[in-house]
Amino acid sequence: MKIRDKLFLGFGLYLFFAIAFGALAYKDLNTISTHLLHLEAADDITNTLLEVRRYEKNYLLYGDPGSLEEIRKYLTVMKDAISKISREVGRNIGDDHAAQMMRLIEDYELRIGKLGEVRTRFGALQHGRSLSGGEAVPKQNVEPAAMEQLRMVAREVQVYVEENARAERGDIARILQFSSMLLVITLGLIVVLGTIINVKLAHSIVTPIQDLERITKKISRGDFSESIEVKGEDEIASLAESFNQMEDKLDQAMTALDEIIKQLREKQAQLVDAEKLALIGKLAAGIAHEINNPLTSVLTFSNLMLEQCPPEDPRHGRLKLMVKETDRARTIVRQLLNFGRESVIKPVKININQPVTEIAESLVAQEAFKGIDLLMNLAPDLPEVYADPAQLGQVVLNILLNAIHAITPPGVIEVKTRPAGKHVEILFRDTGKGIPADNLHKIFDPFFTTKSASKGTGLGLAVSYGIIKKHGGEIEVESTEGKGTIFTVRLPIYG
Repeated sequence: MKIRDKLFLGFGLYLFFAIAFGALAYKDLNTISTHLLHLEAADDITNTLLEVRRYEKNYLLYGDPGSLEEIRKYLTVMKDAISKISREVGRNIGDDHAAQMMRLIEDYELRIGKLGEVRTRFGALQHGRSLSGGEAVPKQNVEPAAMEQLRMVAREVQVYVEENARAERGDIARILQFSSMLLVITLGLIVVLGTIINVKLAHSIVTPIQDLERITKKISRGDFSESIEVKGEDEIASLAESFNQMEDKLDQAMTALDEIIKQLREKQAQLVDAEKLALIGKLAAGIAHEINNPLTSVLTFSNLMLEQCPPEDPRHGRLKLMVKETDRARTIVRQLLNFGRESVIKPVKININQPVTEIAESLVAQEAFKGIDLLMNLAPDLPEVYADPAQLGQVVLNILLNAIHAITPPGVIEVKTRPAGKHVEILFRDTGKGIPADNLHKIFDPFFTTKSASKGTGLGLAVSYGIIKKHGGEIEVESTEGKGTIFTVRLPIYG
């Protein structure tokens, strides 16, 4: 539920209780007003009855004919008033009592009428006797039983009338008590429900904001491990979902930035290595140039002396060894010159299988391959690359020679080519002795070698690394000591 809807709901509940309480209060007010009218009518009836009793007393004591007329008039008024609220009277004292009250009023009216007739006859009789000189009859002796019965009937009517008035007052008191109780209950409900609604609403808003603040602080410290739990479908849930998406994108951006920093460090390391190689190359080229001329002279004169020395001469073996070692030194110097010289690549569009096949076929026939099986697994229809065939052939040659020197026959060398996304890969897998883990990061350094002095100078892989980098490719190595080594050369596809 949206926050706006929650606010509307809370306000709606308050409004509902206010309207409901107002309606009930209005209803009770109308009921009280009606009962007040009935009570006023009941009081009027009571007062009318009191007037009847007052004139009844005057009439019974003094025999005033005017009092009798007033009694009849007030009885008529009282009956009319009772007939107007007969329904309420029946509800207040019961229908039976209401009917009994009306019968008593009629009985009272009948008795007061008869009593009036008796008094009229008595007055005439008394007047006649007085004129004739006879003895007058005392007024107190006229129908005392009828008078007492009249008073009893009047008292019964008065009881019913007063009971009706008390009932009306009791109804008003009960309605007022109920209204007071309803007011207390309604106020209590408004306070309790209002508190619950406000607490729930505040909790639903404040708690996610506190979580957002807490997780934001964690993100500021670089911790992206926690996300906000999305609950409901309100604006806070939408904000939490957007925040989680932002956190994911920020995490991805930080990961990408870390990767870029890592690549920059690798590039920096490569630049340092390249600069190191350039310095070493210049130094090696200078030294090689200075050493090459004396070595040429030594080799020339050694060959002349060897030709003039017969085989049976004890010096022949020594001269032959001198020629061999001088020639090896000259070869190393030549490699140093090639390493130090800035070679220019002459790339053309070629299928990588071509230089790989040529170099492999030229090596297979050599004595070094005796006891070693060469497996060629070249993928057909490879995409073309833009490379210098001669320099690429030198890379293949250097890696294959390293593999041959690492194997103690029997062994296996597998050469495999394959497409790999936007690149073409050449894999060289051998079953040789492998490279110790401590030496893996050194194998492309110039002059680093694990071979004996007669098998290498430590420049082959360094030269190969430089050639592949100039072609915009990569060269990687994986090795397990005692199980073999895998070199992977990766070149970009042309176009």
